[in-house]
Amino acid sequence: MVVSREFVAPLISGEGSVPDGGAVQQPAHSRAPVELKTLAGAAAQHRKVIQCPAQACSRFRSGELLSNCQQLNCQYKCTMVGNSTRCYCENGFEIKEDGRSCKDQDECAVYGTCSQTCRNTHGSYTCSCVEGYLMQSDNRSCKAKIEPTDRPPILLIANFETIEIFYLNGSKMATLSSVNGNEIHALDFIYNEDTICWIESRESSNQLKCIQITKAGGLTDEWTINILQSFHNVQQMAIDWLTRNLYFVDHVSDRIFVCNYNGSVCITLIDLELHNPKAIAVDPIAGKLFFTDYGNVAKVERCDMDGMNRTRIIDSKTEQPAALALDLVNKLVYWVDLYLDYVGVVDYQGKNRHAIIQGRQVRHLYGITVFEDYLYATNSDNYNIIRINRFNGTDIHSLIKMENARGIRIYQKRTQPTVRSHACEVDPYGMPGGCSHICLLSSSYKTRTCRCRTGFNLGSDGRSCKRPKNELFLFYGKGRPGIVRGMDLNTKIADEYMIPIENLVNPRALDFHAETNYIYFADTTSFLIGRQKIDGTERETILKDDLDNVEGIAVDWIGNNLYWTNDGHRKTINVARLEKASQSRKTLLEGEMSHPRGIVVDPINGWMYWTDWEEDEIDDSVGRIEKAWMDGFNRQIFVTSKMLWPNGLTLDFHTNTLYWCDAYYDHIEKVFLNGTHRKVVYSGRELNHPFGLSHHGNYVFWTDYMNGSIFQLDLITSEVTLLRHERPPLFGLQIYDPRKQQGDNMCRVNNGGCSTLCLAIPGGRVCACADNQLLDENGTTCTFNPGEALPRICKAGEFRCKNRHCIQARWKCDGDDDCLDGSDEDSVNCSRTCQVDQFSCGNGRCIPRAWLCDREDDCGDQTDEMASCEFPTCEPLTQFVCKSGRCISSKWHCDSDDDCGDGSDEVGCVHSCFDNQFRCSSGRCIPGHWACDGDNDCGDFSDEAQINCTKEEIHSPAGCNGNEFQCHPDGNCIPDLWRCDGEKDCEDGSDEKGCNGTIRLCDHKTKFSCWSTDECSLNNGGCSNHCSVVPGRGIVCSCPEGLQLNKDNKTCEIVDYCSNHLKCSQVCEQHKHTVKCSCYEGWKLDVDGESCTSVDPFEAFIIFSIRHEIRRIDLHKRDYSLLVPGLRNTIALDFHFNQSLLYWTDVVEDRIYRGKLSESGGVSAIEVVVEHGLATPEGLTVDWIAGNIYWIDSNLDQIEVAKLDGSLRTTLIAGAMEHPRAIALDPRYG
Repeated sequence: MVVSREFVAPLISGEGSVPDGGAVQQPAHSRAPVELKTLAGAAAQHRKVIQCPAQACSRFRSGELLSNCQQLNCQYKCTMVGNSTRCYCENGFEIKEDGRSCKDQDECAVYGTCSQTCRNTHGSYTCSCVEGYLMQSDNRSCKAKIEPTDRPPILLIANFETIEIFYLNGSKMATLSSVNGNEIHALDFIYNEDTICWIESRESSNQLKCIQITKAGGLTDEWTINILQSFHNVQQMAIDWLTRNLYFVDHVSDRIFVCNYNGSVCITLIDLELHNPKAIAVDPIAGKLFFTDYGNVAKVERCDMDGMNRTRIIDSKTEQPAALALDLVNKLVYWVDLYLDYVGVVDYQGKNRHAIIQGRQVRHLYGITVFEDYLYATNSDNYNIIRINRFNGTDIHSLIKMENARGIRIYQKRTQPTVRSHACEVDPYGMPGGCSHICLLSSSYKTRTCRCRTGFNLGSDGRSCKRPKNELFLFYGKGRPGIVRGMDLNTKIADEYMIPIENLVNPRALDFHAETNYIYFADTTSFLIGRQKIDGTERETILKDDLDNVEGIAVDWIGNNLYWTNDGHRKTINVARLEKASQSRKTLLEGEMSHPRGIVVDPINGWMYWTDWEEDEIDDSVGRIEKAWMDGFNRQIFVTSKMLWPNGLTLDFHTNTLYWCDAYYDHIEKVFLNGTHRKVVYSGRELNHPFGLSHHGNYVFWTDYMNGSIFQLDLITSEVTLLRHERPPLFGLQIYDPRKQQGDNMCRVNNGGCSTLCLAIPGGRVCACADNQLLDENGTTCTFNPGEALPRICKAGEFRCKNRHCIQARWKCDGDDDCLDGSDEDSVNCSRTCQVDQFSCGNGRCIPRAWLCDREDDCGDQTDEMASCEFPTCEPLTQFVCKSGRCISSKWHCDSDDDCGDGSDEVGCVHSCFDNQFRCSSGRCIPGHWACDGDNDCGDFSDEAQINCTKEEIHSPAGCNGNEFQCHPDGNCIPDLWRCDGEKDCEDGSDEKGCNGTIRLCDHKTKFSCWSTDECSLNNGGCSNHCSVVPGRGIVCSCPEGLQLNKDNKTCEIVDYCSNHLKCSQVCEQHKHTVKCSCYEGWKLDVDGESCTSVDPFEAFIIFSIRHEIRRIDLHKRDYSLLVPGLRNTIALDFHFNQSLLYWTDVVEDRIYRGKLSESGGVSAIEVVVEHGLATPEGLTVDWIAGNIYWIDSNLDQIEVAKLDGSLRTTLIAGAMEHPRAIALDPRYG
């Protein structure tokens, strides 16, 4: 049989298709082409000229490769690869799995083949454009069609204080009206309504503002949308242009929420498994919402626009995914990775991932948007607005220079395509989508989901919203961030029952008052007890003085009192009225407690119960539960033995059962209120560190402090269900159920006849007074001791009320009824003119002047914290005042480093360099001769960039002639006669190095020889070895290798390699010229005889902070990983190796934290170690032997020390220092 296929060896011209898609190159040793005929039938005469290596050609002549090709039986043609043969196909086709047959190549599967629509054909493909776009001459690119009535596409850019409008070529629009704002973070628009909206930061809160844009580009008619939800930490937004719904990211509370266009209805979409959410983007046509998050796991996620069907589309090979942009036509997601300096693309399904560009050109991108074939981005590092060809990453251009550019959008109608109708169209009754409150698009614009505002339930019709007859939900407190959240007991129901209570630190204790819809909370580390209604209104602090460590609170719903435990120095149980708590507080019990924690009350029977835990793990009988009447009498131990760390308490009023959890034994127990039938209810593996506990029906609910979980225990079947998992820590929880607060006692009507406190006791009630009052003889009224003379009742600095109550004089006329009879606020005493030592607030209140400019809103209207505040801690002559109020050295102002931590010390700085200096990309100035010397002096390699280092005068690539000497490192050439003539002709003096004195006379053609060269001839110039005469310096002595000049600069002595640390990385011993190196225990000497390597199998790594994150570097792999994300401004850190503890300071929060370094590479169990009395903790170090931490407070100019847990804190050095920053210690030598 005659083979009818050609054999083709690789062509030197690169013509034809080859398996790897590239041109085949001719080997360097190939000879002249060899002619080879193949036959197709008896009369075939087709010829092909080939080239091949010599040894291969010999094989051709033997017919070996021809035989191989015949055996392959290729469908198209055969080619030689190396010494083997392979089939290949013509253009547009590719080899099948059998290695010989050809199949059509799907060019449309390759990213960037077509700008928009791609249709694969047999052996080729065709590009086309969607409606509204025009195909370009290259037959692959599409450009938006501009109608005569359309405005051209424009760039909207938020640059911190204004919104600027530019054409796409970078030129400003002729008629520009800028929006003047304050910290504008993000913006978006609704094209069909000619509306631009943006988020603007204020000192107290953020605002959402909108404005109309005219056809000519002018901006008019600005208005504010009042968002009912907390808006303080919102910096990113996206608008659904079909429904006009507004989507927001709260990066502190870690949630995504959506509001209707007027802000009257807001609901939470996502608040779980979010640890540092950043960017957000929407495609309402496809019904998809995209967002980025780089907390515990860096990821890009997608969900439906109602928050359902959440899925990750990117969760690998990314570190800090930030900005997002969507290609609505091709259904592509573009994202920026701030850590990897990377722009990537992936489709909506998370497939077909590609890198667009990576490197310094895309470092620190803040915002990104897409239009036609280009990405437009703002760069927060070099103030550039750049344009990137998304199909060719090498095509990148800078369009505009703009400082503080942030959000960016392309304003053009094709970026917001419309549809004829969608599922949220307004019905005849004015309801969007027929929904009572808010309509959200779902999985496409044709489907919708109705949701209700907080406090309402969605009806069975899926549209109407109704208030539930009996509100029932779970609420809990958590830290990092400090927040109180609510959730339905049925995790599948999305109804919201309460507005979150935000901007807390550690809300450890919780309770509620159903009659008034208040949630009460104790923010332990903020030393306050506060409350907020479940609809988010009437947030207030009710107690803030003399609160040390409140770990438990309980509401007496009948007597309208609040009970709490105080684990301070005194160890107390306290009570106060729910209203006017600060004027009615009373200490019921004091002392004989170790750590009072949880507390519950039974006002129907008149008893209260509390837990008391003990740190001593040896004696398991010291932890206990006590009980007493609700007036503090008849105190007795209720439960003890096999109890150490009792935490949460809860009562089942129907069965008279008390439940508690023990965090040491990790179990839940119960006992009847008569003290019988104590029993362990559950002790399964889910109990790691139970903290909060609550009972409802046949279920017990608890929070786990360590792993951030909420569990439900079925008391009948013992089945445990995980309800929610969050970032730890989690604190107390309660079941909000008005049916739990029923019943009656003698305090129900008219407060039991008591003027202040009505306290229930078994079978009755007792009237009580505040600590500074006495109960009158009638047993109901509170007065003061009548035996005291009236002038002595009130001390100096106090005000005497009409009821003879004494209050602090500064409380007079402050807007609060501190006397309880109104006499401190009546018109007689208050003419609303503040005293000399007081400040008059804008709302009429008077506060002490000492409270001015202390960064706390004491007035309640911010008038005591106006921009005119000048914080007295800064020295005006030597210090710069940051925007945050922090003081830094004036020398640090405009030095290209963010020393303030908020960038305020570099705002408005013009970084210009002198003529003899080089300007780095960061703006830093370095000496000009440092550029292109091989060292990264700028810190960003801009002084070594190729574009700056290609000038011939910098490096001399041709070298020097034979009679010339080449200087180092600049490469300049000088006459060889100038070498070793006693004068530095090279800039670095390299022409005079290695010379044994002045060994060559001057070059008389170009230089003049001074008579002083004979000075070395007299007694060798006083030098013990070599003598040289240097112009301008006279005699200079030098030494041979191995010797160095003594302090007299004349005598040579043996070089002390050990003392000067010139050799040996660890132990150094020297005898005359001999140096011996050795290593400490656990190390071995390297082959170089000087360096030491650890023999410990533990792989060391570097831990470092970049202010907002803590990262680690593997010393072997040289790769980075994230340890702690989402920090405010971390300056100092250290570790305790044996305990695997990492410590760090935050100079914004003024706290010292620690966490457990896990084997998996993360940090868990993060907690605050020191949080009070810190101003700017900038230095930190750990004593791993004694178990202490030391830190420097640069604002207070002092050094302090405490145990590893923050206890036993004391000041070591105070004052006599100016701006101390870093600290280090060696505890081995004290």
